[in-house]
Formats: sequence, structure tokens, C-alpha cells
Amino acid sequence: MAESGRCRKRNWTELPDELTAAILSRLGVVEILESAQKVCMKWRKISKDPLFWRKIDMRNDGDLDDWDYVSMFRHVVDRSSGNVVDINIEHFGTDKLLTFITESASTIRRIRLFSCDEVSDKGLSRMASELQLLEELDISLCAGISHEAVKMVGRSCPLLKSFKFNKEWCRFSDDESDSDSDEYGSDFDDSDDDYAHAPFAHAPVFHAPVGHARVRKDDNADALAIAGTMQDLHHLQLYGNKLTNDGLRKILDCCPHLESLDLRLCFNLNMGIDLETRCAERIKRLWLPHDSIEGKEFTARSDGYCFKWIELPDNVTMSILSRLGTIDILESAQKVCMKWRKICKELKWNTIDMRNDSAPDITFDLDKMCRHVVDLSCGNLVNVNVEDFISDELLEYITDSSSGIRRLRLVCSYYISDEGLIEVASKLPLLEDLDISLCGNLSHKPVKVLGHSCPLLKSFKLNKQWHKYSDNFFEEIIDDEGPWSKDDDALAIAGTMHGLYHLQLFGNQLTNDGLRAILDGCPHLESLDLRYCFNLNLEGDLGRRCTEQIKRLLLPKDSIAGYGFLPSTDWQPPRSPKYIIDKLFSWL
Repeated sequence: MAESGRCRKRNWTELPDELTAAILSRLGVVEILESAQKVCMKWRKISKDPLFWRKIDMRNDGDLDDWDYVSMFRHVVDRSSGNVVDINIEHFGTDKLLTFITESASTIRRIRLFSCDEVSDKGLSRMASELQLLEELDISLCAGISHEAVKMVGRSCPLLKSFKFNKEWCRFSDDESDSDSDEYGSDFDDSDDDYAHAPFAHAPVFHAPVGHARVRKDDNADALAIAGTMQDLHHLQLYGNKLTNDGLRKILDCCPHLESLDLRLCFNLNMGIDLETRCAERIKRLWLPHDSIEGKEFTARSDGYCFKWIELPDNVTMSILSRLGTIDILESAQKVCMKWRKICKELKWNTIDMRNDSAPDITFDLDKMCRHVVDLSCGNLVNVNVEDFISDELLEYITDSSSGIRRLRLVCSYYISDEGLIEVASKLPLLEDLDISLCGNLSHKPVKVLGHSCPLLKSFKLNKQWHKYSDNFFEEIIDDEGPWSKDDDALAIAGTMHGLYHLQLFGNQLTNDGLRAILDGCPHLESLDLRYCFNLNLEGDLGRRCTEQIKRLLLPKDSIAGYGFLPSTDWQPPRSPKYIIDKLFSWL
């Protein structure tokens, strides 16, 4: 009888053989051969049973100097007596070893090769031709394997249900590329055109790209090999592959039984709404290029460069995405992953920021995009910033949809007329900040109407490009209100915007009379920008009055650093000293 309070020691040798075998099978080959089988005669007997070696797992840390892994592997394959069905080889696999496998066992159903750089297309193809019962194949980070071997595997293994072909993501430099890039372009409504640009850029070579990643002619070779030979696949993992939208479409067309698809770090993909929706409807478990890499079964060098943005809390992600412009959100951010798409749809959309550089290669419809965001805002717009493309009709659509706009910025908007701006002025009763810059078709008339219609206006920018007109240029323009003058803008501001605190009149034609009217009519002015207003003469009393009344005053000849636009139609960039010297010598 055992002493009181003392536990009886467990005798592991008393466990049934099948239970002991189940426990030992969870160890790796090295642990079994170098430790477990040396514990006792019973464990040694179990480890010599051919059925015990149905699975051979030789995971290791890549340091092949510790053990003779090849000899160990051959030894346990021999022990299996042809019963092995599951093999996992890391780092030490070679073509000769694959040949040994096929000569020793033809009933293998699962093989995993990890970081086996000495395995070639020829070796893998030869092995595949002998393993017609293969159901699962994992080839991860094996640099010597190409699409040619993938084709042979597909043709030789009709029962294949799961295929993993994982690679290191590496963006080729332009010099390394041997083909012309695909045509780029998309539309804000996610129409699934043929394009292959990736949404995010990288600094190091193993990172996700931003902007346009050059597409090589063979980037879809793996995808086409899979689509052409593996029609019965249920599970596919292509971590770090360079396939494009075309390759993905081919896989979806030819592999109708796919249930899971892993596309993480496939940064050549730019999945529009149609392709993404098709994947979501067809595939039960889907990972997109920027989805989290947590839980992945291997570590790639590129993992260290890929920040796990997907794991940020939703509120933090929303705060980050809200700082992007409207075009960036619709054309890039919402296409990154399902989580970002959901967050983009949940944004409050109280701001439209559609800055653009008027690039001629823009293929999306900016007018349509803007109307889409106006609809998403559900009347909650407070901040509108539109450059270049806005028209009278679009401006009317915006103001009809949102009556609470507090800030409006129109830049280089040559499609807006006096009549169009006057028409919407009454729909902006809460407007506090108005910026009208380089809108060449607008005169002083809408300024007057805006002043009357927007009693809360605190900040106004009316910026133009300076041009030296003849003295009587404006007086020769006569309309139903009489002849124009250089001070029309200034008088409109002074007569209607008495609550202004900030005023910018870059490049305006106003004279001293117009400036006096502004100082009289806008007593609350704190900042006044008069740069490039060269009709002014501020050397006397008017200059002193400006200095005393205005806290922040910018004079006509002050620096234009930070202004951001071409200051004058007469302006030329300064010449370098070398240019001037060369010019002088050319005259000699």
C-alpha cells in the first residue's frame, strides 16, 4: 500500500503500444532516432515498426552541420518498408533524394519540400511521374523549381487536391525586367480591366510595392501551369507569387472546385470589385495580398519587411485611411484587403479631397468619382476640395446634396462660370472658408454674391496669376453694371465680407484705393496676403496703416515660398549662375 500523501510514479512502459506509438509519432525523426528509441527496449521496438514510419517529419532549423540528415532520412525510409505516405523535408532535399523516395515507396500521398534549393525541375518532375497517388504537395521557397515542374506535377498526379507553391516576394528593378509593363489603368467603380499595378511601394527589395510594379512576361507562368493541369484542386496557396489579375482569372476559370485560396504577398494583383467579388463568392477561405501573415507555416525573409497593418485596431486603421485623398482611397486603399474595404465603406465621408496633378494619363472619371463620394456622404459633407475638373453641373450637384459645407476650395476650375457660382452661393449659408485659386473664367460678380450669401465667411482666398495689363485695359470692358476697374474684386470684398479674418489676394490687380476699401470694410482682418499685387504702392501712410492693423502681412515683393502655384503669366524661373556666364560669353 502506498504511503499516505505520496503519489504513485507513472510507468510509461505500461502504456499500450498503440498509445505509445501515437505519442512518439508526434516527435521529429531526429528526436526519435537520437533520443526516444534509446529510452527502453519497448520504445525501440515500436520505433522499428514499419507502420510507425508512415509519416517522416524532418523539420530542422537549417543548420545541416549538426546531423547527417540525408543518412537519417534514408534510414527511416528503409525502416518504413514502403509504407511511408507523408514526407516533410527541409533544407537538405536533392534530386537524388527524391529519386530514392520514389524507388522506395510509390504510395506517398503528401510531400512537403521547404527551402530545398538543390531540387530542380527535372528532379521534381521525375518524382511526380512516379507518384500518381499524391494528394498534397507543398513546395515552399525552393528556388530551383519553376512552372515547368508545376506542369509536370499537374499532369502526373491526377488525385492532387492541395498545392502550395510559396515563394519569396521580390520586386524586380526596372533594369532586371525583360518585358514591357502591362497597360495600367482603372476606374473608381472597380471595373475589372486588365491592369497589373500594385497599390503599395517598398523601400527594401523584399517589401510590398507602391505605385506601378513592372510586370514581367512570365509572371503568370505559374498560374497558367496550375490552371492548365490542376483542375481538381480544392486548396491552393501562392504566397509571394507574381501572378497578375489575368493569371488569377485563369485559375478561377479552370479550377472550379477551389475552396481555399491564399494570395498573401501577391503584390502584382490589383483586385477590382468584380474580381474580388468573384473570389469572395467562389472561395470559402480567401486571403488577399495584404492580409495578415500570422499563422503561416514558414518564415520568409520578406516577412521582416512587411508591417502587419491588417492587425491594427479598426479605429486606428480608419484614422490612418481618413488622411488619404479621395482618389487614393477609392483607387488603392479599399482594394488592399477585405478589412480595409469594409473600413473605407464605413468612413464618415464628410470630406472630399480630390487634388490631382492634371496628368494626361488619368483614366478614371473624376466627375463620376466625385458624385459617388457625394452620394456616400449622405448629405454630411463639410469640406470640399476639388482641382481642375469641377464644372457648374458638378458644383450644383454637390451643393444640392449637402447644405452644411463649411470649407470649399476650387483650384484651376476653368469649367466654372460666374453664373454657376452665383447659382450655388445661396446654398452655402454655413460656409466659413472659401478658396478660389486660378479660376480664370470668374470675375468679381460671384464674389459679391458670395459675400451676401455666406454671412459666416471668415477666410477667403482669391488667387490669380499676375499679369501686367495696360492702364486702361479694365475700363474698356463694359457690361450692364458699367466699365470694370482694377479694384472690382477689392470693392466686392469690402462691400460684402465684413466678418473676414483672413484674406489672400495673390496676384490681384487691386490698387491703393481698393486696399483702403478692404481695410475700411473688413475691420476684423488679422492676416492679409498681397504678394504679387504689383499695382500697390505701400511706401507711405497706407503701408503704415497695414502694418498697424494687420497682424500677419505679406507684401507684394515678399517671398512666394510655399505658395505652390505659378505666380505670374509673365514669370520665368531664375537662371543659374552658370547659364548667365555662358550667355555672357556667347555675346562676346
